[in-house]
Amino acid sequence: MHPGDDPQAVDWIGVDLNTTGHLAVVAHPASGGVVMLGRWPERVEEEELCADRCRRYSSTSTYKRILRRRARERSIQGDRNREVAGEVVKMARQLWCGIKLEDLRGAGFAGRKEPNAPLPLSRHEGSLYHLQKLIEARAQNAGVCVVYVDPAFTSRRCSRCGEPGVRRGKEFLCRRCGYAAHADVNAAFNIAAAPPSRA
Repeated sequence: MHPGDDPQAVDWIGVDLNTTGHLAVVAHPASGGVVMLGRWPERVEEEELCADRCRRYSSTSTYKRILRRRARERSIQGDRNREVAGEVVKMARQLWCGIKLEDLRGAGFAGRKEPNAPLPLSRHEGSLYHLQKLIEARAQNAGVCVVYVDPAFTSRRCSRCGEPGVRRGKEFLCRRCGYAAHADVNAAFNIAAAPPSRA
């Protein structure tokens, strides 16, 4: 039976979406397999953009140049999202399992530009939400079940023993059982094991 036929599919892959490093990290607990997909582009001109914003686009040519750059970045990110979404659904079909994603409807993902909240985390405007919708659509077309889990503590809880661990950047360490792993890998395993909060 294909996961698309059974919403209570017993086998799942967990997908952790990120704003730095790899765009998506996919973990399959049954096999222990992990795949890292896509990479965010380097933001080498971030300081220049910030300075331009502070000057309130005093130059029309500067403003147009920034708009062109942003449009180009959005186009590249859209292509990258489509590629990653296709790979995630392809893996789920090959493994005959469903897909678990974090529920991005919470306060931190409400689509508002709040202080210190990067745009990629935004629900409606951000790239992560766009990627989730692409995965949903492709999975539906492929007959693969997609469910959402509560994102709370997925990156700070040990996927081996379930106890809180220490995350520093992209490194995770559990002081109880000694498990050490890439933080996004640990999160993806937690997502795969978490109970669904919505389908």
